[in-house]
Amino acid sequence: MDPYLVFPVLLMSVPAKTVALIDPLWIGHHPMYFTQFTASFLRSGANVIGLCPEPYAAMEDLRAALGEDAASDLKKRVHFHELPSGKRSFFNGRFEGDPLRTFLRWKSASDILADAEAISGMRTDLVFFPYLDSYLRFLPFASIPELVMNRPWSGLYLRNHHHGESPSPKKFLRVLAKGDNILASRLCPGIGVLDERFIPAMEKLCKKPVIPFPDVTQTNLPDRESPLASRIRLAAAGRKVIGIIGLERRKGFLTLLKTAELAREKKLPYYFVCAGTISLQQYTPEERERIHALVRSIAAGEVDNLHLDPGAGRIPDEADYNSLFKTFDIAWAAYEGFQGSSGTLSKAAAFEIPCVATAGECVGRRVEEYRMGLTIPEGMAEAALEAIPYLAAGTDLSGKPLDPDYPRYREDHSQARLDRILAGLLADA
Repeated sequence: MDPYLVFPVLLMSVPAKTVALIDPLWIGHHPMYFTQFTASFLRSGANVIGLCPEPYAAMEDLRAALGEDAASDLKKRVHFHELPSGKRSFFNGRFEGDPLRTFLRWKSASDILADAEAISGMRTDLVFFPYLDSYLRFLPFASIPELVMNRPWSGLYLRNHHHGESPSPKKFLRVLAKGDNILASRLCPGIGVLDERFIPAMEKLCKKPVIPFPDVTQTNLPDRESPLASRIRLAAAGRKVIGIIGLERRKGFLTLLKTAELAREKKLPYYFVCAGTISLQQYTPEERERIHALVRSIAAGEVDNLHLDPGAGRIPDEADYNSLFKTFDIAWAAYEGFQGSSGTLSKAAAFEIPCVATAGECVGRRVEEYRMGLTIPEGMAEAALEAIPYLAAGTDLSGKPLDPDYPRYREDHSQARLDRILAGLLADA
């Protein structure tokens, strides 16, 4: 029996039920999670009503994820409908940051779900929010789901890190603002989280199961190595490759650039890869100029240990993404100002690539627990550079073998575990 599985599950006894997946956002990881949960519920035998901003794109993603054979009966079992994207908060902050907007999201989802049920002829047994946070913020009333939607509901709660704070008036206000009291709704059988560290505090608050969900990733590869992966291997010319995909500040992108600069000064045989999307608005004018100057220096042949192409954008195909990731000898997971789980570790475990990670928080704790790499102080390029030869040799800083437990990480964060958890959740609805 899965030690993390809280809900009782007998897969063969789950009747054909209908799950409604609802997400008002279609950016970042949202499409991936929507597809992942839809496919998982389908495997449990359920029918799915999906509400999202891009229903046609969602259906194409689902077909690609399931394969031609498995996708043959989607018309009977899956009905996707458009859910308009939510508006930013009246507080002019993040998308989900005010009570009225949150209430209107519940109301809009309920109205569109009723229409979808009428069109499909299905009646929802369970509503599941792949990004539950958007339906909690600043709305601390457990009665809202019952009054507005009146269906059993659950979801994946991502930003739960305030539960790690010590009791104080500030924490009380934060819990209130986060809307966590909605979790006490009698229609909610339990929820999932990716960061398991705060489960006891959350269960104490909401008086129901909080389950650590696996951080599942796709591991499919193209028939042939992607063109970008081939270019990276050629440019690296036998040097150890240290890579990052997604050039966000929180991923430690600037620290990686500094590490590459230090390696270049010391003439060390390393090659650094910075690929994927960049949002330059995250950076100051001085930082943006530094990035552009590096790009010019690479083009001029003055910098030869760094791949950086901010204009290349997102890698849309997961197989090509994995092909590039597989070129890394060391995966960069040295996050900054970030507390949550990371799919980078799931990729690293899948392809058995050691990581350099920031000590502490969820990522650092997992890297140490599963011995999947070495941790460094946040933002310390010198420490990252020092760790590289040890990671390349597969040892800790004392020279002792790391002996990484990649198989256990893969099992703990597997699709099979997610399927079991969601099937149990559905059986409980």
